[in-house]
Amino acid sequence: MNPAYISAARVHLPNAVEKIAFDHFHVAKMLCAVVDKTRQSEMKTIPLQARKSAHRSRYLWLYGRNKRHGRIAERLEAAQMVLPDTSRCWAMKELARELWSRRYDEQSRRLWLEWIAMAKDVGVPLLSSAARTLRKRLYGILNAMKYRVSNGNAESLNSKIRLLRIKSRGYRNKERFKVAVMFHYGRLNMDF
Repeated sequence: MNPAYISAARVHLPNAVEKIAFDHFHVAKMLCAVVDKTRQSEMKTIPLQARKSAHRSRYLWLYGRNKRHGRIAERLEAAQMVLPDTSRCWAMKELARELWSRRYDEQSRRLWLEWIAMAKDVGVPLLSSAARTLRKRLYGILNAMKYRVSNGNAESLNSKIRLLRIKSRGYRNKERFKVAVMFHYGRLNMDF
């Protein structure tokens, strides 16, 4: 969802808007950050007595609705009573997760637009900001849902290349670096 990537893709790819896809990870990361920052700011405003039930709740907000059982569910419910804004942000994050897991159809765009309108109406500034960002990038979210694509493999390869550069402690020139990348990750057939 990087603006530099989007502008480069628009310059070099014909019909880039139809080809750019933002995978689930980036949307979930943004919404989890909204939940966490809202929790942090809200913790500063609640009374000391109420903080005890919300204390150490950072990772509880990462659980999905279907993975809350037993003690985790009890602690999260107690934290939800004390942190209402965080609770609303978490509910919107879970709703976005449900929207993402749906199959793409003609209703998908309308449902995302409804989610964006609801997120703006919640009244949490960070969530409203995230909703505006998602509105700008909605075409990429819908493309990812439509084509069921992810850039996880590309990001994995990038991290492997970065690790190769670190292990080698530098290359004399770019050409040797390119050869090393092709040798290690180019799937070359060395059978003679």
